[in-house]
Amino acid sequence: MKALKIFEDKISTVFKIITAVILFVQMVIVFVGVIARYVFNSPQPWIDEITTYLLVDITYLGGFVALRSGAMASITFIRDALHGGLKKVLCVLSDACMMILMLAIAVYGYKLCCMPTVLNQKTPSLQLPIIIFYAVIPISGVLMELSMIRRLVGDIRGEDTETHEEGAFVE
Repeated sequence: MKALKIFEDKISTVFKIITAVILFVQMVIVFVGVIARYVFNSPQPWIDEITTYLLVDITYLGGFVALRSGAMASITFIRDALHGGLKKVLCVLSDACMMILMLAIAVYGYKLCCMPTVLNQKTPSLQLPIIIFYAVIPISGVLMELSMIRRLVGDIRGEDTETHEEGAFVE
């Protein structure tokens, strides 16, 4: 499990950097789009297209980072009120449900990426292969599944498996 945690740490750092770069690029593109639309009265259709696809990538890459660091939105008042074995059972049950969801994201994301319509489809304005934007779905699904396996094993063993971080690049 220690090797898996080290692997997750490295991938998480890479995903944080990629997500930050994508977010910066998206911010610049949206700014250019606003200037083009309202200052030059010349809207650019490719701007809406690329920002939508980049948002999908940010969502899935950031989902892995948030999941492994314990920053995913959750309601914890029941878990916090329980102690001992009951709390352990709830955590294991919760992790098992999350594993089913992450497995579904990985499997159906892979099936989506293997569809001939997706493999042959290009974005309308830029004519980029759409698979480059959708490939992140099964990749992040597999990584989130691995993270959930590590967390489930840690919950069964009674270990704290969450990596609490403050800020985007604090390690």
